[in-house]
Amino acid sequence: MRVDQLWRYPVKSVGGEPLTAATVGAHGIEGDRIIAVHDERDEVTWAGAVPALMRVRAVTVDAGVAELILPDGGRFRTDAPDADSRLSAAVHAKVRLAGRRPDPPGAALHILTTTALRSLSAALPDSAIDATRFRPNLVLDGVPDAAGTGYPEHGWIGRRMAIGALRLRVTGGCDRCVMITKETPTVPHDRAVLRWVARELDNTLGVYAEVEAPGRIRVGDEARWLD
Repeated sequence: MRVDQLWRYPVKSVGGEPLTAATVGAHGIEGDRIIAVHDERDEVTWAGAVPALMRVRAVTVDAGVAELILPDGGRFRTDAPDADSRLSAAVHAKVRLAGRRPDPPGAALHILTTTALRSLSAALPDSAIDATRFRPNLVLDGVPDAAGTGYPEHGWIGRRMAIGALRLRVTGGCDRCVMITKETPTVPHDRAVLRWVARELDNTLGVYAEVEAPGRIRVGDEARWLD
């Protein structure tokens, strides 16, 4: 097995950035989901409520700061004085940006396999399937599918994995919601994806993992089982 893709999402519910290397600590990839989008009630919102967020991308520019890239190509930093108003105009909802507490350690990393993505593409030939729909942090390639399910990661719960110095323990499956139907810069809106995942996969696609030992990883690194 090897690391095929690495992704970081500096702003929760906003599209992220592909990486060639990443430092992974107790709360996941450094700089991942450190900013949240709040609604007009000053509560954390998400792309299920504001679908246009998924058409925006965020890239890291500094510690705690990201640059937002709008569908029309406009760009601005999250610490700009007019950031809230510009994002609100882009997503057609009154929102503001704020710092965010990390996810629980048991959900520090979200992992998918290329096997699962290919299986889903085969099951839904009329749907556009890529990683941006599902927002994983790690996509692993060359994964054995001994059970022949097409979704080998679903059999990993409780197992421990090493990627270089990084040590992970798979904690559970990733329950899916309406976000995987939303339009991103690379795939269109598609309700069929969630319907199929809910019906055929018990609404689970991909897994979460906690970090037992931090480490630096790169695309192409070998991943191996410790148990």
